[in-house]
Amino acid sequence: MSTYKEIFGKYVRSVGSDPSISLGTGEIWYNTSSNTFKSVGLSGSWSSVPNTSNTSRTRALAGTQTAAFIAGGYNGANSQTRATEEYNGSSWTNGGDLSPQGNSDGGTFNGSASGTQTAGLFAGGSSQGSSDYYFDKSYEYDGSSWSSPATFTTARAAPSLFGLQTAAVMAGGTSPPNPFTATVREYNGSSWTNVTNLPFGRAHAGCGGTQTAGMVFGGQATSQSPTYNTGAALDYDGTNWTAGGSLPEFKDDGNASGNGTQTSMLYAKGYNGTATVTTAFQYNGSSWAATGSANTGASSLRSGAGTGTTALSAGGSPSNSEEFSSGTAIVTLSTS
Repeated sequence: MSTYKEIFGKYVRSVGSDPSISLGTGEIWYNTSSNTFKSVGLSGSWSSVPNTSNTSRTRALAGTQTAAFIAGGYNGANSQTRATEEYNGSSWTNGGDLSPQGNSDGGTFNGSASGTQTAGLFAGGSSQGSSDYYFDKSYEYDGSSWSSPATFTTARAAPSLFGLQTAAVMAGGTSPPNPFTATVREYNGSSWTNVTNLPFGRAHAGCGGTQTAGMVFGGQATSQSPTYNTGAALDYDGTNWTAGGSLPEFKDDGNASGNGTQTSMLYAKGYNGTATVTTAFQYNGSSWAATGSANTGASSLRSGAGTGTTALSAGGSPSNSEEFSSGTAIVTLSTS
């Protein structure tokens, strides 16, 4: 087995007190005062921010930490909303309502969103009431109103949607009578095209990235019966899906950093099969690592806003809004 010196070209130092973060970056040392190995790693923290006016769940969130939008949602008792709200980094304001579809209230829940606050995309979703609907349409948002719909094959709710308004990917979802679909569609700003399917059907998953460098992770999947929760991550290169690093915790219905990348992604909160959780994980391109837990747990979350280091969570159950920021800190290493 190779030694630390052989791999990194230097010995593990023994010190009585920790060095500064800048001096310790990229190094492991042994603290003789605490008798622990230490290094510098990522450390994230959450702060509560003003909540949305509409407290429905399964609201589709997208954009950045300081310029986000959230749309649709389920009120309960066969009632859903068309409401759209916009976030500027300090408060939420009303935007243009989603186009009406489905039941008499016209609302949509369990849709997904991607893009930016002034060039957003909303796709899929469902409606409950006198009839149950699953939608095969997407709508573009310009920061004030929603456009006429574009139609795709295989209506679905809770799909993974990532990319830009003019170059997006929609993967999986739930599409009765099938609980999960593996079908994938790409959007070019005007129409949807059928592309390579996921290896297995899944819904309620996290996602992020671009049309040629995206990710889908977590969620519920046919391959994980009977619990359905999965930690599997998949990378997309614009043509094919390949396996990525598996999440340490299998969960669904969390918020992801929709504008994250294949080498910097966040997945937070959600439901792990038995409970709503506060846990959050960051991805570096090969593996996930736990970061600071959220102040308040939530599930029934859709999509997500921000990057792997600065993100926003909102629109779940219980309804709350929080911002995430990541930096570096001295961490104690496990020797087990």
